[in-house]
Amino acid sequence: MSMRVQLAFLSLCVIVLLGCHVSTPEKASDTVSLMARLGQWGRYDEAIRVAQDWMKKHPDAISHNLALYDQIALFYLMKASKDTARKEEWIQQVVTYYDKYLSVHQKGDVDLALYETGRGFEAAGDLSTANGCLYYGRAVKSFEEEVPFIQGESYTAYSKTTPLEPVRRENEKALERVKGKLTRAGCK
Repeated sequence: MSMRVQLAFLSLCVIVLLGCHVSTPEKASDTVSLMARLGQWGRYDEAIRVAQDWMKKHPDAISHNLALYDQIALFYLMKASKDTARKEEWIQQVVTYYDKYLSVHQKGDVDLALYETGRGFEAAGDLSTANGCLYYGRAVKSFEEEVPFIQGESYTAYSKTTPLEPVRRENEKALERVKGKLTRAGCK
């Protein structure tokens, strides 16, 4: 066997034995794109690792880290929906990352973060067999806390004006839906 063939075979063996390790991009946008591709392929652990690695390298990039906290939570939700044996463990990670998100998020005059986290807590409640009431309660709290941030006719950001009435309607529907889930689950 030639030296070239032996090296190729050895390289292939190393890849198979150690697995392919995806490196973390330098740009946040590239990181999000890579995470999305990994998620489409069902490689949730790698997507989470890429985000965590990026945040370790860029701890001061708070706005990007906020988006990554949200993405990590969503990947843990996907893991929870597919891995019933460890579902509650993954759901706890979902809640941990939404809590991290909320702890560093700076609320603005108009702010949709509480609606987004409320949806995440609702999904955690839907999946959980042990703590559904707790997560539904957290969702209700998030939707209720969102109300003051979506008042008025519209808001303008990045030269785009968005009407707030549809946002208020969605928040109200979500709040009523989760309150119904709390009741049906017998939560107190």
